[in-house]
Amino acid sequence: MPALHPYSGPARALNIGLRTAHLGAMAVLCGGVAFGVAAASLSGATIFTIATGAALLLSEMSHGKGWLSEGRGLLALAHVGVAGALFAAGQPRAGAATALVVGAVGSHLPRTLRRWSAFRRDPAGPEGDG
Repeated sequence: MPALHPYSGPARALNIGLRTAHLGAMAVLCGGVAFGVAAASLSGATIFTIATGAALLLSEMSHGKGWLSEGRGLLALAHVGVAGALFAAGQPRAGAATALVVGAVGSHLPRTLRRWSAFRRDPAGPEGDG
């Protein structure tokens, strides 16, 4: 089966669905952490947050070979890395807060910062790619 063009209608719909599922799972997880729900009771939300986040990362990475070195990819890696490290270190509240802040900032960056790359001279990237 051929891959979807990352900017086609079906690919965009899939990306919106993944993002919505990830936000919903993250909301349940963050709410549980904020209200002190036992980690065992949050295992389903944790797994769903990780699974939808991984699927979303794969979807986003299909937008171009340089995605990981661009602002959007670097912030996504920071989102996963810092939040994951804090959760693993037994600091779930700090991990949840970090995930929310870094995710929100990354989702609302201007195009020039989203597409900024340490390896490419043109900060906006190829025309029509965004």
